Amino acid sequence: MTNYIWYKEHSICYEIHPATNISQPNYLVLLHGFLASKYCFRHLIPSLTENNHIISIDIPPFGKSSKNKNNLYTYDHIVKAIFFLLDQLKINKVSIIGHSMGGQIALRCSYYYTERIKKLFLLAPCSFMHPSPLFARLISSNPLIPVIAKKFLKTKGVFEILRQCMYNDALITEEMLEQYKEPFKDEAIYRSIMTWLKDHKGDLVEEQLITIKTPCSIFWGTDDLILPYELGYDLLKCIQNAKLYLFSEVGHFLPEEIPARIVHIIQGELKT
Repeated sequence: MTNYIWYKEHSICYEIHPATNISQPNYLVLLHGFLASKYCFRHLIPSLTENNHIISIDIPPFGKSSKNKNNLYTYDHIVKAIFFLLDQLKINKVSIIGHSMGGQIALRCSYYYTERIKKLFLLAPCSFMHPSPLFARLISSNPLIPVIAKKFLKTKGVFEILRQCMYNDALITEEMLEQYKEPFKDEAIYRSIMTWLKDHKGDLVEEQLITIKTPCSIFWGTDDLILPYELGYDLLKCIQNAKLYLFSEVGHFLPEEIPARIVHIIQGELKT
């Protein structure tokens, strides 16, 4: 069921998928990557709902969540929005599956709300990116940037973006193309993306990562052209209780490429 919650000028779209086996279900929060939406987890949800309540969120300004260039889009602001939602739902402890940008947000959830996170499952998470004040100034001072962004996405096209993210082009379907195109039909998203990029303060640094004690499973495709899998080894050096799963002939978009393998590992990890 699709729902909306209002948080500090954001209208946040989320879905709840109840567990089919409700004896002792876990709560799993799903966080997608940059330019994606909760749609990317559709192949994981049916199997994961056997023993888990699923909360799948469209991170603003993506998916069906609001798109307003005047809103705040920092990672920490989004983390607070997630826990506001969990508080409204009266959910205390959760595990999180985060892909790419969603993986960095998941790490921040654990960093700020340690006692409320049971386990992290990070799918090619954004890691070790530093803020760029010059880039932020260029974006905020140039009114043509949203037009350029729109032209880039229109020229490049969703198909080409997906091709860069996936090892096997044959997995790209017409339905996928339509779903991933849909949010970009709203003109407001382009200015919102520019605000998001301007608000980017960088990823957690090593000194912050080493304080994370949450059990963490990291998944990475060895043919990832967006974020190199070697970052996974760097995370292992920082996060005390982490393990790394590598998959050959798999790109960046793991939820679309190997959902069954991811689900199998996650189900096993949740039992321990």
